[in-house]
Amino acid sequence: MNILALDLGTNTGYAHGLNGVLQAGTWQLATAAEIKAWGKNRLRRRCDPRMQRLSNLLVELPKPDIVVFEDVEFSTSTGQTQLWASYRATVWLSLGTRCHMECVPVSTLKKFATGSGSADKPAMAAALFKQQPELKTAGLDDNAIDAIWLYSWAVQNLGRMKI
Repeated sequence: MNILALDLGTNTGYAHGLNGVLQAGTWQLATAAEIKAWGKNRLRRRCDPRMQRLSNLLVELPKPDIVVFEDVEFSTSTGQTQLWASYRATVWLSLGTRCHMECVPVSTLKKFATGSGSADKPAMAAALFKQQPELKTAGLDDNAIDAIWLYSWAVQNLGRMKI
């Protein structure tokens, strides 16, 4: 079962075992300077280049059977809501017909990883490094750590699905 896990954002965490070995990291879809420049040209409101970059990365990967990502259900601004919706739409349009999609609520992922649905980022990292100490030296940021937890959740909860 080929599983791709994504922690969507400008710095998108990913984890997959598409080549038989767990690979994880973070794709930087834009720099702060790029985002500022795009805002001046209203590109963040239409044709946000981050979406094209994400789509290109997704379609270059070997075909996943399952794609799983955090189901973020909160935001502090309309812009955040629109951006989050754009990331989800990009994943659906880039891979949706090729695989099964699953969204995991943030609190579900935190509880799976740490036992507490309100765990913070350091707690998520500590739990991962306790379970897989070899990853502590891999230079993973919080986006990649969340993606690894999403991957682990999917292996445990969806790994036996018939696709």
